[in-house]
Amino acid sequence: MPTYRFPAEAGLALDGGAPTAAAISDRLAELGLTRQGVMITRHDDAATLEGQVPDEATRERVLLVVGNLQGIARVEDRLTVARGSGLLDTLGGFARLPAGSASTEAAERAVHRAVPDPGDTGYGPGGSILHLVQPGETLEGIAARHYHDTAGAGWLLECNAAVLSGAGALRPGMVLRVPPR
Repeated sequence: MPTYRFPAEAGLALDGGAPTAAAISDRLAELGLTRQGVMITRHDDAATLEGQVPDEATRERVLLVVGNLQGIARVEDRLTVARGSGLLDTLGGFARLPAGSASTEAAERAVHRAVPDPGDTGYGPGGSILHLVQPGETLEGIAARHYHDTAGAGWLLECNAAVLSGAGALRPGMVLRVPPR
């Protein structure tokens, strides 16, 4: 069960102070993120997420929405991803295997553990870099750092729509998804 750490004082403040499990669930529903089958528990400055989500991208979005709430310093991820069982899902899985892999078991052993840059908080469950916003950073600067061009700023805004209403909503201490393009 991975635990993700967030600056507790950064992010969105919900009405009523420290967010309750019900308030977090309502926030996820408000953003159109799945909450069916996702159970949220709160203790101290932590939130635990359990249940099933449809894909890794949704898993990352849910983690970041919860972690980017004021009063949440840790998110314990006990979420699982629904696995497809159809032919297209199976064939799509083979497209993600490293070259020379004969099976998904071999691929899982072949995948390396990447080490994040010191300014980043790590990697999300879907492989996105989780970037901790520093004072003075802009979406263009973050895009230039990770994508080597500023054109990725719009993509970052789109990928982080659940936590950013616009480029002006970027605040130090927030954690953003930086998925591959």
